[in-house]
Amino acid sequence: MIQFPTLEEALELHQNLIQHFGGTKGIRDPGLLESALFRPQTGYYKDLAQMAAALMESLLLNHPFVDGNKRTAFFLTDIFLRMNGWKIKIEPQVGYHFIKKNLTGAEVRLPQIDKWIRKHLRRLRSETVS
Repeated sequence: MIQFPTLEEALELHQNLIQHFGGTKGIRDPGLLESALFRPQTGYYKDLAQMAAALMESLLLNHPFVDGNKRTAFFLTDIFLRMNGWKIKIEPQVGYHFIKKNLTGAEVRLPQIDKWIRKHLRRLRSETVS
């Protein structure tokens, strides 16, 4: 069963990112955040990578927070994937470059995000506890 981030988890992540990287705290439109979080749950998307791309695209386009929308979109998408046994494996500057160059304003497109996620998607190694 696929796990999805909750509204509370998204708000907590955003607050932590603002504290760590700086910016203005606050949610601009709670309804747009809820809409973005629900989109991958609609049953329309064929697999986890496409759901992750839909989540990231919605967070970027809906712009639910006062500040830190791109950071929150990236990290929440990675958390969503990790909740389900996958991760985005990249060097920090690669993620930063992708976000800054490709994920602003009207240029945000689901196929582009989906392709990028698939390129960097890796299965988490299961940790055995002895």
